[in-house]
Amino acid sequence: MQIKSLSVVGFRNFSSVKVEFSDGVNILSGDNGSGKTNLLEAIHTLCLGRSQRGAGDQVLLGSQSDVYRLEGELQNENEICDVTAAYQRGGRKKLTIDGLSARLSELYEHFSVVSAGPEDNGVVADSPSVRRAFLDIHLSQLSFSYLTDLSDYQRALAQKNAALKSEGDSSPFDTIMVAVGSRIMHARARFIADVNQLASAFYRRLSSGEELAIEYRPSVSFDQIQSDSEAIAASMKARLEQMHNREAILQTALVGPHRDDMYFGLADLPARSHGSQGQWRSIAIVLKLAVFDLLKKRRGQTPILLLDEVFAELDAKRCDALIGAFGDMGQLFLTTAVTAPDSLRQNSRNFEIVDGKVEMVG
Repeated sequence: MQIKSLSVVGFRNFSSVKVEFSDGVNILSGDNGSGKTNLLEAIHTLCLGRSQRGAGDQVLLGSQSDVYRLEGELQNENEICDVTAAYQRGGRKKLTIDGLSARLSELYEHFSVVSAGPEDNGVVADSPSVRRAFLDIHLSQLSFSYLTDLSDYQRALAQKNAALKSEGDSSPFDTIMVAVGSRIMHARARFIADVNQLASAFYRRLSSGEELAIEYRPSVSFDQIQSDSEAIAASMKARLEQMHNREAILQTALVGPHRDDMYFGLADLPARSHGSQGQWRSIAIVLKLAVFDLLKKRRGQTPILLLDEVFAELDAKRCDALIGAFGDMGQLFLTTAVTAPDSLRQNSRNFEIVDGKVEMVG
């Protein structure tokens, strides 16, 4: 898929810009703070309804604006859509596809985007909630039912926590959480197994043979290879019964996919505590390589690829290995404060960004 053009009004440091992109490589150059990452964020928000940096809509508003509006022409195979995302301070974001009101799930159904940037180090180094967010945004692009299950689960979780805090009966919500949560955990187990296989191979290429292991650490014990969602549901139900009294005492839900985590190991040691920032960066990059590959194969379309300063900390050999790993990249957006690799600058469309202004320079 490709984004043909983008209009940005009142978003971050862009007061009003319109850009037409290449279907291939688009290089965004400029000093730090000029708005390169903000333009990638606008693309991500238009295509998937949210910032890749996790910023809320109020944060995305320009300093002098109470409204932001993003408009773009997106092509998915032979279908061209006009898409908008608009937000007014204090209100709710409104999404449209070809002028008709659209739900978030419809964006995930139509479009796919993979973003890699400095914020992705947090997938390795930060709290479990960051790793769960990584799982959710990419699984929602792979399985349209996953996003529905996630929404249903979060609603039931909020209701259960409210019941626990008021010392009411929380058991009715357990039934919903088991039914939906077991499907979420089953999807996560399969996804992480696939990601581990791909990412570990990419990491060996990027790090000259170092071994990476990625594991799913669910809050419920089950056989991650053999178990189906029904078996996981039985395990989750049993665990809920074990934790019933403790949940009542602590007045919060302790069992379910909202307590899941991921583990990253390098040479049999936890990367979070023993890895360097450079290793965290490499892990984050190969994770996105793996997701890109999975999306491309399973959806039958090449995602838009957003690379934010990913070459800044890599030597020439690793840059070449990274570029080669993506294979047919489709439409690529690359931000850089330095000269981009020669293999990407060939036949690319180049943009210079200065203080929220975008100019095509080649």
